[in-house]
Amino acid sequence: MRQVLTILMVIGLLWAGVKVRDYFQSAMQRAQAEVDGPSGTAPGKLPGMPSSMETSLDEAKRGGASGLRDWLRQHQDEVQDPRLAEIQLDYVVLVGLSNRAEAKRVLGLVGQRMTPTSPLYKRFQQLQQSYQ
Repeated sequence: MRQVLTILMVIGLLWAGVKVRDYFQSAMQRAQAEVDGPSGTAPGKLPGMPSSMETSLDEAKRGGASGLRDWLRQHQDEVQDPRLAEIQLDYVVLVGLSNRAEAKRVLGLVGQRMTPTSPLYKRFQQLQQSYQ
């Protein structure tokens, strides 16, 4: 009987050790994630903007052209191409319905940075033809 209890106690200690190790590994991963900050881009989106900004961008898009314009003014320095160009092209589409001159102006800004290798080049060309 004493041998069975000893074996059970050893198995219990091993099991507890594994659980404690798993807990500390997950705690270290959470702490490292907080130090590193939010992970890169949102899934399915172009790179250049932290995924933490997606919710505020979605809210701005619901606000129409003026909401997106205000969002761009506030966050333009925090977003890089190609995601910035994508957002600006979305703004061009929204504002083009009411203010064609503003749409052309923003399209010109995007065109200065656009290269033929950009994933947005085809969309840019289509919009450029529409606003000539």
